[in-house]
Amino acid sequence: MSSGSKKLFGGLNLSDIAGQVREQGEGSPLLKSTAQPMLAAAELALKGRTMPALERENILSVDPRRCRPWKYHNRTEAWYTKQRCQDLIESLTKDGQLEPALARKINGDPNFDYELIYGMRRRFAAEFTNSKLKIRVTDADDTKAAVLMHIENADRQDITPMERALSFLSQMDANIFSTQDALADAVGYSKAQIAKMLRAAEVLKQGTIAQLFADKSAVPVEQAYKLAALLERPGAKEVVLQSASNLLRKKDVVRTPSAVLKTLLSSLDRSQRLEPLRREYNIGASGRMVVARNPKGKVTFAFPKGLRESDREGLIVALDKVLKDLG
Repeated sequence: MSSGSKKLFGGLNLSDIAGQVREQGEGSPLLKSTAQPMLAAAELALKGRTMPALERENILSVDPRRCRPWKYHNRTEAWYTKQRCQDLIESLTKDGQLEPALARKINGDPNFDYELIYGMRRRFAAEFTNSKLKIRVTDADDTKAAVLMHIENADRQDITPMERALSFLSQMDANIFSTQDALADAVGYSKAQIAKMLRAAEVLKQGTIAQLFADKSAVPVEQAYKLAALLERPGAKEVVLQSASNLLRKKDVVRTPSAVLKTLLSSLDRSQRLEPLRREYNIGASGRMVVARNPKGKVTFAFPKGLRESDREGLIVALDKVLKDLG
């Protein structure tokens, strides 16, 4: 990590934070009660050092409905349902909210007072149970907020690779990070990994393709990356988008995201297949030529009665017809 990234957190880098969190056994935004409360990864980053729980800042309890997501949040809307937040709803009902969300104060919006850098599932659970939402307020800028969000959610198994990829792409589009290398350095990913994730996420900017996925978080990064490479081939984009349009018209067919991408990835090969063809041509007065073409374009000629020297002129005429027929 660069010295610039380290300065974000008072000299404590991501590997230091991750190591401390792993030693403490941190693994969930809602921790089980313990004699000595443990610190969330992002909280360590906020302070730039390990600190006793008693030194934590004051926590505010606010109306969850007055909190909106930070626009670069890495969870998609598909998460905010009773089913997908059931674990937090049950925990909140039983033990209360044990870890606060991280928020920034906003002004000028009549509908909201805070934006959540992380903690949107906690917000949903609080609203669902008609509870107050505990938040910690920070004045972190967008760059620091992006890293804090990544640290908080780095080990969350429920956040998919595509959700992270889409979040990274939105941050790059907003110039939160000046380069892909700066983003990779800040979040502790390899440069190649970031480049791959960004290319995969770019595929979902294609409107026709994006419409094929009700839940973009479920789109496999690996297949989306392969599709991104395919779209760059000459003439491929039009074929793939036409295939996507064809799939959209078949609304009664349910396909998994992986199956959709598999269809799109094979669309170029399918477009290059030719209609099988078998035709017969007369050669002179009694000769005959059979021409067959397979889906791959291979053309074969057969002469059931053989060929004679006297068939030369008739063969030339027949071949001319074949060339016109085959295009």
